[in-house]
Amino acid sequence: MGRFSNLEFDGQKEPLREEPAAAGEVRDEIYYLKLADLDFRRARFDKALRYYSRALEFNANVVAAWVGQAQMLIELGDFKEARLWTDKALELHRDSADVLSAKAVAVARQGDPQKAIEFTDAALAQRGATPYLWLARGEALMAARQSNDDHCLEKASSESRHDWFMQLRIARVYYAYRRFAQAMTWISKAVKQEPAAPFALHVMGDCQLALGFDSSAEHSYRQALSLDRDFDLSRLALDALKGRGFVDQLWRTFRSLFQRR
Repeated sequence: MGRFSNLEFDGQKEPLREEPAAAGEVRDEIYYLKLADLDFRRARFDKALRYYSRALEFNANVVAAWVGQAQMLIELGDFKEARLWTDKALELHRDSADVLSAKAVAVARQGDPQKAIEFTDAALAQRGATPYLWLARGEALMAARQSNDDHCLEKASSESRHDWFMQLRIARVYYAYRRFAQAMTWISKAVKQEPAAPFALHVMGDCQLALGFDSSAEHSYRQALSLDRDFDLSRLALDALKGRGFVDQLWRTFRSLFQRR
């Protein structure tokens, strides 16, 4: 498993630190997969990536770890690396609908929506469509500006039993393609279900900001930080808002001086 255990990325944070294992605690692929999934839901993508990779050190046959690893690379914006690792995963799991779906998303983000649709076609040909397959299919269709993208994303929600985190992910797909009103609709559902999730509040802030509701966005970001003071995404967003406010004030002052002349 050595070739799976040493993922290196530019800008990677300090080595993963862990508390000593409790007496009788088993730290295997199941343990690390659970930690990775939790960090994904907390928007700690870098840390989740390393936990998914750790799970693969124990067992290369855990498809969920391969998929999670690719998803985190996509979240971190490293689409080329995500494609590389989905290709490695397909060497072991060539019939995995979720691995094919992860590759489809990476391809769509790289700007090749038609190829992305082909990968979701291949995923649909496998047995057992999953919520993630429908999420990827919806994104591929959206990227290609084809119909039925809304239907696929609705199906992703229903197949996940309307899990708040899937609703959040659907919102982020709409947001990525600048369909902010639809993104707001979906993140509102997620926040209603899970009002104490900092990630959900942060995404709501992003949508509010994109729609021009700056004060509401600031409130959402502050709510996220009140629940998790280490939630860096909201901290950075607030800093950006402050900077934008300063620039806007500077421009208003300049315009006022110019108009007096």
